[in-house]
Amino acid sequence: MSFIDVISEFDNITISNISYGKNTLSGIVTLTRNGEDIPFNLKFRYSDDVSLNENLGGLIITMPAINFTLFAKKLTLDYPVSDNDMEAIKKFVRINNRDVFINKLVRRRYEFFKSNYIPTDSDITSSNIDGITEVVRTDSFMDTHAPETIENNVAILSSGGKESLLSYGMLSEIGANTFEIFFNESGAHWMTAKTAYDDFTAKKRNVERIWSNVDRFYRFCLRNMQSINQNVIQRKTDTYPVQLFIFPVYVMSSLPIIEKNKISGIVIGDEFDDPREMGDFKGFKHYYGIFDQSIDFNRIMSSYLNHKGFQTSVWSAVYPITASVVENILVNRYPDLFRLQRSCHSCRKVEGLIRPCGNCSKCMGVMLFVKAAGGNLSTIGYDNLNNEELLSKVSKERMRLDPDELILLEERLGKEPTDNKDRTHIESIHILPEESESFSFVPENFRDSIRKIIFSYTNGEYSLRNNEWIKNKPLQ
Repeated sequence: MSFIDVISEFDNITISNISYGKNTLSGIVTLTRNGEDIPFNLKFRYSDDVSLNENLGGLIITMPAINFTLFAKKLTLDYPVSDNDMEAIKKFVRINNRDVFINKLVRRRYEFFKSNYIPTDSDITSSNIDGITEVVRTDSFMDTHAPETIENNVAILSSGGKESLLSYGMLSEIGANTFEIFFNESGAHWMTAKTAYDDFTAKKRNVERIWSNVDRFYRFCLRNMQSINQNVIQRKTDTYPVQLFIFPVYVMSSLPIIEKNKISGIVIGDEFDDPREMGDFKGFKHYYGIFDQSIDFNRIMSSYLNHKGFQTSVWSAVYPITASVVENILVNRYPDLFRLQRSCHSCRKVEGLIRPCGNCSKCMGVMLFVKAAGGNLSTIGYDNLNNEELLSKVSKERMRLDPDELILLEERLGKEPTDNKDRTHIESIHILPEESESFSFVPENFRDSIRKIIFSYTNGEYSLRNNEWIKNKPLQ
């Protein structure tokens, strides 16, 4: 038996029984193994009335299931599906399968999988790495959707983290009509978003909330995978065992709100990832597990939506700057938004306030950013560690920051320099290799205003030359 046959433990994943109302949606996701059907009723509920149809509802239900397609021989879409939908879903499945194979089975951070499901070097082949998932549909749909949009209406997918808060701050300042969309996954993550959600709701901003039991669906799939070490997935970790296709669930489920409010842009909070650290793996292109937070994802999703008839695009206002710069602007320009920030995925309520755990790698990164920006840790629920205490905790943690950014932050807090390497690009605007100017992926009506705000908190613009970030000469 080949390796891909070993890990393809589901004969089929079927999306069916799509049911929808003005503000509700449900569908059955069925895992089939050796003739046995294992169903789950996946649900979504909107805070306000929206319009849905079977095609859009089916697509929303399908997105979470794509996380597990590497382990399935077939994905059956038992609802009306257009040619554009088929092309996009096949592409999503192929990209996700490859990223799961490389980043969950090969480049492991935790032993979520049993040893006999781990590929050897000889198993890392093009025929295995993309999986064998066949995507089929039982009915077709003609895309005729062409909702009107208003250029100034922008949706911000809001998590309560620094990127979405900064995006909101900048877009509000420059006069955009913003809509903050919060997604409640029915898991502990809602505690991360709740501080910002409660504040925005109290101030009667354009706040929408989507509730879903998708987190329970993820746990249902993991519990039914024979390849998973069930005892390991019960432990508290800073990454999911399998799921890498998270943001598409947020984007697709927001479309009914996008249509209702004639929104032209969906803003997500993906910040800069150094392309020098994103090389191929044994000649195979992949996304280091963050395809859904990449420029490629924004382009592919925007193109798909446009072909489908939604005249809206997916973009990020912070893609050319590091998390350090994001935090610096939030702390110093938007202190009222900074106090709402909760980035930890293990937040808990203490004496009426939602506080981060202060111990995970995500918390360590946030505390480094805040201290380097001159912010007060207690403002967002942390203990007020001094620099020495924080550096000591960071040294014991497996940090997930870009190496240049981690070293620069540690030096900013007093650690002795490790070498003479110039890392000042971390505090700059990065012009990506495929760009001729900065912020080219931001819509023109917002581009110059956002560039102006961010530029004043950086040391200029840098371009990649001969694999080094080099500062551009200032414009005359």
